Amino acid sequence: MRPFRFVEAASAEEAVHLLAGGNGRARAIAGGSDLLGELKEGVVAYDRLVSLAGIPGLAAIQETEEDVTIGALATVETLVEHRFRNRTFAILNEAAQGVATPEIRNVGTVGGNLCQRPRCWYYRSALFQCLKKGGADCPAVEGYNKYLAILGAHRCYIVHPSDLAPPLIALNAWVHVQGPGGARWVPLVEFFVRPDRDPLRENVLAPDEVVLAVRATAPPAGWRGTYLKARERSAGDFPMVSVAAGFALEDGLARHARLVLGAVAAVPWSATRAEAMLEGQPVTPERAAQVAEAALAGAQPMSGNAYKLDVGRAVIIRALMSLVAPPVS
Repeated sequence: MRPFRFVEAASAEEAVHLLAGGNGRARAIAGGSDLLGELKEGVVAYDRLVSLAGIPGLAAIQETEEDVTIGALATVETLVEHRFRNRTFAILNEAAQGVATPEIRNVGTVGGNLCQRPRCWYYRSALFQCLKKGGADCPAVEGYNKYLAILGAHRCYIVHPSDLAPPLIALNAWVHVQGPGGARWVPLVEFFVRPDRDPLRENVLAPDEVVLAVRATAPPAGWRGTYLKARERSAGDFPMVSVAAGFALEDGLARHARLVLGAVAAVPWSATRAEAMLEGQPVTPERAAQVAEAALAGAQPMSGNAYKLDVGRAVIIRALMSLVAPPVS
């Protein structure tokens, strides 16, 4: 690992100032479970790491009747254990429970989970200069692509690995960002950047900006959601395919339907066509199967990841049907 200077910021403004003064060689660090791995593997190198851990209030969870605001430094384990007053937010508990291992959940942060870098083996290896690192192409096209994208891919086939992003997008979340020009709120669905827009980045953050919090909006009354992910190992694994699904049942019909997929595209994938197919319809096995087909329409799997179609269909159907199943006594 190359040497770097570690600096603790006392405020968001100071963090931004320290990042801006790094001439592109500074990076914010929260829990560090992702960034330190990149540094050790030689994938990235920075002269200055700016710690956000000393900034007051960034680990808080604040609730109102209309929304919940989660500080960027709240650990994933805090999100697992938090009892939301509005139980429609329980989908966030469910998603947080599936993140990594207890050891990582105790240090990994909500902001870090949203801003983590790709897990593609070619990107993570210092031996490859792939498109994501400024190279000319994506070695995965002719190489190992088992875990990579099947939807919306263009030249670079990464998938976004976050477990928290799909349910937060289903809850119409916004991200609070601090930069030299002050604070701004960005819809989470617009926070992520696809490789066809810029292959070198995954989100809209400038080098001198930091995430302070994420705010989720309370769904309409009666809305229920769930988060399911398929993975090779039962613990500590990233999703092969994941889904955040939710709707309210009114007179037996689905209303306010949301369906967001994870690990199938470079960004969390809002399946808007599938949502429209579910809206105002009874949730039956037949309808769930049609919705699953619509959610994955247009998929273009590569040599090693066509299995994601079958897995994706199964996970979507299971998620939708679980929301209309009678509660277990």
